[in-house]
Amino acid sequence: MTTMSSAVRNATAAWLAASLNRPEDAYTQWADRRLAVLALGRRFCAFRLADELVHAAGNATGFPTPTTILRTLAGPVIHDPRGSRYYALLPPAPPGPDLGPHATYLGLGHYIGVPRVGDDQQTETWSSYWAIPMSAPANLCDPNRVLGLIRAGTAALDEEADA
Repeated sequence: MTTMSSAVRNATAAWLAASLNRPEDAYTQWADRRLAVLALGRRFCAFRLADELVHAAGNATGFPTPTTILRTLAGPVIHDPRGSRYYALLPPAPPGPDLGPHATYLGLGHYIGVPRVGDDQQTETWSSYWAIPMSAPANLCDPNRVLGLIRAGTAALDEEADA
């Protein structure tokens, strides 16, 4: 669990829940399943990043673990170990350029499973968790840093494929 104050944790959960027309649905889902399906596009959007892209970007740039490179994004990242992917949360924006097969922009009209605020440890259940916790309401990843990670990982994967 993160060490953020209960006031910040509650404010962050409220901010995330407000992505839904009925925010109370998020609280019910977090209580029942520890994961709420939240709408993208109004408060935040996401880049879905394949595990291998994050690992390749880390190796190419000298970061020894996924966590260390994900911290450079300066915002929250969810890990879905069952699906072998990460979700970097960032401010809403129009879709970007095609970024290849390892990264997908998710905006308006998409939904993602968001763990309870404070669930930042992987468990045996393969449930999604905060790889990089959200530190405060609206504190999101820097889009330019996310694109840099995607480019570095894609270049490294392309180089591996050509070798």
